Amino acid sequence: MNRLAELIHRAGRQFAARTAVICDSERLTFAQTEEASNRLASALAGPLGLRKGDRVAVLLPNCPAYVVTDLALIKAGLIRVQINPRFTAAETGFIVEHSGASVLVTSGEYAGIAADVAARTPSLRHVIAAEGGVPGARTWDETLAAGAPQPFAVDTSFDDGYMIGYTSGTTGRPRGAYTTLRSRWATLLQVYANETHCAQGDVMAHAASVAHGSGTKMLPHYAKGAANLLLRRFTPEAFFEAVQAHRVTTSWLVPTMLASLVQSPARSRHDLSSLHTLIYGGAPMPEALMAQALAAFGPILVQIYGLNEAPHPDLTLPKEDHLASRPGVTGRPSVGVRLRVVDAEGREVAPGEIGEIVIAGEHVMAGYWSDPQASAETLREGWCHTGDLARVDADGYVYIVDRKQEMIISGGYNVYPREVEDVLYRHPAVRECAVLGAPDERWGETVVAVVSLKPGAAADAQSIAAHCAQYLAGYKKPRRVCIVEELPKTAAGKIDKKALRTVA
Repeated sequence: MNRLAELIHRAGRQFAARTAVICDSERLTFAQTEEASNRLASALAGPLGLRKGDRVAVLLPNCPAYVVTDLALIKAGLIRVQINPRFTAAETGFIVEHSGASVLVTSGEYAGIAADVAARTPSLRHVIAAEGGVPGARTWDETLAAGAPQPFAVDTSFDDGYMIGYTSGTTGRPRGAYTTLRSRWATLLQVYANETHCAQGDVMAHAASVAHGSGTKMLPHYAKGAANLLLRRFTPEAFFEAVQAHRVTTSWLVPTMLASLVQSPARSRHDLSSLHTLIYGGAPMPEALMAQALAAFGPILVQIYGLNEAPHPDLTLPKEDHLASRPGVTGRPSVGVRLRVVDAEGREVAPGEIGEIVIAGEHVMAGYWSDPQASAETLREGWCHTGDLARVDADGYVYIVDRKQEMIISGGYNVYPREVEDVLYRHPAVRECAVLGAPDERWGETVVAVVSLKPGAAADAQSIAAHCAQYLAGYKKPRRVCIVEELPKTAAGKIDKKALRTVA
């Protein structure tokens, strides 16, 4: 039995003639997607010689082949090794080798990386080029021709593997969060229960990479007969054009993307009336940006929180809660999730006190791939320790304060960078910012702010520091402000604080 494969087959039958995938001028119906994923699954499990539990690395841009591959791996009982297309060649090579992947599905866009990885990874038996040419690789057409169009599924249990999702590696080597089919089934139901009520006629726009958070919304929409629209490159203009042309109803964004939509003059030139749900997460949402987004798009925002180790939504802030005044709120525990905020001894803290978020539920990872020590550090007594610090109010709303390892201790006082960043975002000239600690002989650490300015805006370090002094205690105020043209981003689109330390 393969329950997720049954769900996919059902969609292929029930919605056969409807559009399942849209990308540029290309469209696939549910029937076409079903046949292609059957062919790929049976080819992988047949002529290519893979067995249940083997790993398949996927390095693709947003494209129809990504959807087909995702569904095929579920049908074949194979574990997807997810590679963010923004990862470097070194990161990609490490992930393919560390996971022991047998197959790499990629495209001509990454031909150089694919050739380098194939040359130095003994476990890699096949490279499949889904789009464009990759020297020495099997073509997409020949791979699908080796399979059969009839419904195909390998028997699986919920304890079998689904995916290995690697971190971006900002604190060292990437770790691979290994999730099972039980986790995928649980997160599917949690999306329905907490984020969006998918239906026929909905169009889910994947503006972010489907190798990141947006990809978790692909199967929930597919199973309900909704279309998945994939943008190869995100720009505000491209997003607005897609919404208008395809009557997009739903999308998932990181806050930096949402900020660019809010600030873009192109917004007023397009009909965005079809949008009913904008989900955002992946990084803290500045209070000022949330207010601007509500003013721009109306009450259609849903905030979520999650991580590779406990896929979102762990916390959800639904549309109606965005209308209440709760500055800095992230959400409340989602349906299907057990969540606590605890002290260093694992005891639940009182309302208003700061502690670490720990999570339990069927969606939580089984552990880190081939890393028992890291698994034991993170998974303790049935709880996943997230490393995120938060407080809970009397009504059960959770306010994430910061990452545990990013907390600054200055003169014996705790400084949470997010609190300082929220104040910086209130400055009318600040577009993006990040706060970090720098070594200081007197105070141990001192607060440093790195900011970029809005186009056409003017401000200097002194005026930004003076702005902060109006709202923050002296030990929290940035002692140094660095103004840069652009803040570096990680492969997941978050501000890269590790890279920023070279600036600060």
